[in-house]
Amino acid sequence: MLLHGVAALIAGRRDDRAQAAAHLDAAEEYAPATGAERESFDFLLVADALAAEQRGDRVRALAVLEPILNPTYAQMMLRHQWLPAFVRLAMEHDDAVRARRALAVCEEEAAKERRPARAHAAASWCRGLIEEDPAPVLATAEHFRAVGRRPELASALEDAAVLLARAGRLDAAHAAFEEAAELYTALAARWDLRRAETRLRRLGVRRGALFSPIRPGHGWESLTPIEIRIAGLVAEGRSNPDIAAELSLPRRTVQAHVARLLGKLETPSRSGVADAVRRRP
Repeated sequence: MLLHGVAALIAGRRDDRAQAAAHLDAAEEYAPATGAERESFDFLLVADALAAEQRGDRVRALAVLEPILNPTYAQMMLRHQWLPAFVRLAMEHDDAVRARRALAVCEEEAAKERRPARAHAAASWCRGLIEEDPAPVLATAEHFRAVGRRPELASALEDAAVLLARAGRLDAAHAAFEEAAELYTALAARWDLRRAETRLRRLGVRRGALFSPIRPGHGWESLTPIEIRIAGLVAEGRSNPDIAAELSLPRRTVQAHVARLLGKLETPSRSGVADAVRRRP
């Protein structure tokens, strides 16, 4: 049951709907009959809900995920890992009541953590979605960056980009979207990438040429639009905190962009970036 659930979710996020459906169908004979069996049923629930979302049926997607809001359904289930997606769906369906129920469940799990960790990050993410505040969602993204959780980082950046765009902060939205799309591309998460493109396109934010398969891996032509802008600021002698303030980005995001700049331009120092800017075509 767990294997079919994980495989179905991976296939769904890669937009291989036939493979996802095959795993969901195969899992039907393993429908959980006991509380212990429900502990590993969450991947199947999420994969089934994703299939409904892909069909445009948010009502069914939310209904499928409803058991995640019930702490007695499977007491050992790590609900917080699924709740930001539930809140996103609920808010898109104008169902703030269910979104706040999900936040409450997430906050309950966060309260059980001895040290703030994934549940705290998920609760901040949910809160940001409900309050339409990009700051806690960006903070969540930085948590996932620090712990190396790339799928969650991509999803948080996508949601942050949407909130930033709605607030009129289009440069910051574009930067967050570019990084999310780059991660989705690396993960082969074609469905997530398409969903993100659709959500951001409605808000006037579009992908640049970064995601063309013919873009080189090194040199000036490999840089994304936001990296080109950051390179220009580096060449002006601006510090990472200054660049972060200029572009309304978290400092760690700027730090990550500068690190990628150094790698793509094959230089060990910021002065090498300045030299590349002066030599640019």
